Amino acid sequence: MAEYTSKILSIRPLTPDVKVYRVEKPAGWAFVPGQATEVAVNKPGWTAEARPFTFTSPLAAPWLEFTIKSYRGRPGVTKLLDTLVPGDELLLHDVWGELTYRGPGLFIAGGAGITPFLAIFRDLKTKNALADVRLLYGNPSEADVIEKQELTELLGPRFRSFTGTRFIGAEDIRQAVRPGDWVYLCGPDPMMAALTPVIQGLGLGERLVVEP
Repeated sequence: MAEYTSKILSIRPLTPDVKVYRVEKPAGWAFVPGQATEVAVNKPGWTAEARPFTFTSPLAAPWLEFTIKSYRGRPGVTKLLDTLVPGDELLLHDVWGELTYRGPGLFIAGGAGITPFLAIFRDLKTKNALADVRLLYGNPSEADVIEKQELTELLGPRFRSFTGTRFIGAEDIRQAVRPGDWVYLCGPDPMMAALTPVIQGLGLGERLVVEP
């Protein structure tokens, strides 16, 4: 497995527990929007603790970007990431992932599951190809909605936000889906387990794209 050392250029708080990390882009680096890499922190005792994170940077940007939620109540990589400052280093590995754009359709996300979709939407914006994209996005509260302003600007009324006890349900999906749609799904395991059979029950299983 290849390994690249990448210095953190900037860190921007986004929600109470999510930050945007902009880092150096290794020479020749390439990815498809929606893909991810394994990331470790270049500090003693942590270099072998790599975790998967999705790129959220535009393809043409001279830097790479990750939008990462930190779980401060549990020891681990995301808690350590929350303590880093510009100048600290990350270790990046090979690019992987199949949650990439196949065609127009319905995107369904929960929490940090929006990150692969951010990369896809930003890329589609440069191609003026967002007209047939719709998003259902669930979060515990309004404060947890990642890049709400940008999503609203990109998608307008085709972006629906679900917060608190208002969960994305079968009827929401039925109302949003269109004939011929691809359906993209990414979020916490309980959401994935609940919504995957709903989507398959609508006869959309062959056009369902999820992160393996």
